[in-house]
Amino acid sequence: MNTQRTHQKLFKNGLLLGALLLGIGLSVKEATPAKAVTANFNGPVYRLYNPNSGEHVYTMGLAEKNNLVHLGWGYEGTIGTSYYTMPGQTYGKVPVYRLYSKNSGEHLYTINTNEVNQLKNYGWVNEGIVFYDATILPWNQETTVERLYNPNSGQHFYTANWDERDYLKKIGWKDEGEAFS
Repeated sequence: MNTQRTHQKLFKNGLLLGALLLGIGLSVKEATPAKAVTANFNGPVYRLYNPNSGEHVYTMGLAEKNNLVHLGWGYEGTIGTSYYTMPGQTYGKVPVYRLYSKNSGEHLYTINTNEVNQLKNYGWVNEGIVFYDATILPWNQETTVERLYNPNSGQHFYTANWDERDYLKKIGWKDEGEAFS
């Protein structure tokens, strides 16, 4: 599936753009918050898209992925691989945390533990470690995922596509830099 073309169509038609700029989060078929922690952190990280709200969710959980697809979320493939244990390898492990806002229904991803603790003070629920960042691995060829913020709606968006990032910046989204890899 060509996600760039799909998003361009939605932006062009004004469907996603209107929902994102106005902060209209349709609650139809929203994801239920669940603990993101999984027993095995080696494997693919799935990307899913909610056509009603414009939100993306990243998970290693195959059951969570399949449940969201069943609820009408679009499966957009994988964004990379999470590595926690590799035979004979010693390296620092950088967890990516997923937080959930009960107020907005948004998920936020961060490797910053200070951000996790701060957001918990504002009512965000820490769903735990969803996968491990691959940035520090010597063989990492993954593309970094950038985090953008819409000051009009309060939503965050994650993308590894530089054209998509540049377009969103052009229409007013704020680039918050690298979220994870």
